Amino acid sequence: MKLLKISSIILLIIATSACKKALDLEPQSDISDFTYWKSANDYRLAANWFYNYSLDDPHYSGSYMNDNNSDIAFGTEVNTISSGRYVPPEQDPNWDDSYAAIRNANKLVAEGTASSIKNEVKAFLGEGYFFRAYNYFRLLDLYGGVPIIDKVLQPDDPLVFSERASREAVLDFILGDLNNAIANLPVKASVEKGRICKEAAQALKARICLFEGTWRKFHATGDGNALLDQAITESKNVINSNAYALNQLRGDSSYRMMFIDTYSMENPETIISKKYRTNINVNGWAYGVSWGNLNPTKAAADLYLCRDGLPIEKSPAFKGYDSTRTEFRFRDPRMAQSLIVPATKIVRPQYDKYRPQWPGIDNNRNVNSGYMLYKFISQMATPGDGGGAFDWNIIRYAEVLAIFAEATYERNGSISDAELDLSINLLRDRVKMPHLTNTLVTANGLNMQTEIRRERTVELAFEGFRWDDLRRWKTAESELRKSVLSVKVTGSEWSKQVISLDGESYNSYFYNTPASQLENGYKVLQPGSQRAFDVAKNYLLPIPTKQISLNPDKLKQNPGW
Repeated sequence: MKLLKISSIILLIIATSACKKALDLEPQSDISDFTYWKSANDYRLAANWFYNYSLDDPHYSGSYMNDNNSDIAFGTEVNTISSGRYVPPEQDPNWDDSYAAIRNANKLVAEGTASSIKNEVKAFLGEGYFFRAYNYFRLLDLYGGVPIIDKVLQPDDPLVFSERASREAVLDFILGDLNNAIANLPVKASVEKGRICKEAAQALKARICLFEGTWRKFHATGDGNALLDQAITESKNVINSNAYALNQLRGDSSYRMMFIDTYSMENPETIISKKYRTNINVNGWAYGVSWGNLNPTKAAADLYLCRDGLPIEKSPAFKGYDSTRTEFRFRDPRMAQSLIVPATKIVRPQYDKYRPQWPGIDNNRNVNSGYMLYKFISQMATPGDGGGAFDWNIIRYAEVLAIFAEATYERNGSISDAELDLSINLLRDRVKMPHLTNTLVTANGLNMQTEIRRERTVELAFEGFRWDDLRRWKTAESELRKSVLSVKVTGSEWSKQVISLDGESYNSYFYNTPASQLENGYKVLQPGSQRAFDVAKNYLLPIPTKQISLNPDKLKQNPGW
């Protein structure tokens, strides 16, 4: 099976001339519709554009940074979205880049549909449908209903100034495209490595149906059951395909290593990923997370269960916050594989020897937080070609398992132990955590919905899901109004001036922390008094003001903005 390579030639943005003379002449040097779209390879090269320019790029578009919009992560500065203080921008790449990709997808779909070699280009037609749906979902997610443009437009086309379609109409359009993608795309076993396959389209459809099904349920905007049914069906289709498996190639360290190992191109868990390789895409992301752009919060740390399968507030195994390490003891192994245990010795990007990790040392730049990110941190001084040869997972099999569990519970109001064993408990098996069962929940006064959501958040932590989850669950209005906290200072070792660990001494950045920077003894990254969430407007982002000014009669701004 050959490896997908990305062409640097942007073939799809070439528009045909709006006016023609009496005699059409083929251009002598430029690529155009007169000379293009003749062979299957033409379509293949055209489709390659999307892999480089349309898939979410964590380094530039900030996919992983979305968690800074939530409660589980904090960046190098205050986040205006999570603070409720975001103002409408004149332009937004989420809008501009999505519609640029949609235009190119429209071209690919139009040419593929009308092609005289349709059977030969069927898979690339499927990719066109997939990427159009992918980009329309980004718009739906952020803005709600948006104009639906399903063909390549010339500047003087009246549809340039289309009105906003309803949220329901945009969703129907997306699902129609994904159904077409599923019908045209080959299965994973027969596609070129790295290309979109049938199972990938099913996984994306499952994600979208869960998102919108729960949005309708919790925002009371309609019946979400049919969408939850589709989320169950499509996630089960991916599971039953046996095309993917959870990554267990590195034993007990598999969870952490699959994000930074150079074998990531062979990751059995990857469904869709952004590729980073020489001559494919050298714009890495491995440095960004190491430089303090994504710092775990107390809300994130407290989500991890104890080894007995119980939350810290229920488990006798929880050792509290007295030392800098006690809260890491007897916890879900994903905690220590996602957050650095203080004074753990690793190699960070740009540092060529093992050094103990401590807030404020080396390139742990945001020392406001005592929690340090470990997930995604390469242990190579120079992490691969161009700064990061590790693939960024956009959809991985673990998410599909989480989708199946959540959609099943939300649709039925219950989930069987057998269904949990098919989904959530596979994630727990990988890290040797006790199974989630109905008996465990009942016997310990837990809530199944809360535990399914916890599992999803812990498994997918810092991968960019949490803000969307809080919005679709309609819990953003409570969670995003709270103070953002970090480590326990009062009554813990963090309050000392010098802390001794493993025979070495460290200065505590939190020594003599003023009382105004503490809340119940915890370091405050941002107080609740500086955070707000307006239920009437903050569940959606504002449409860029430049777009509104270009089409004020038909493109109405989102409520409250």
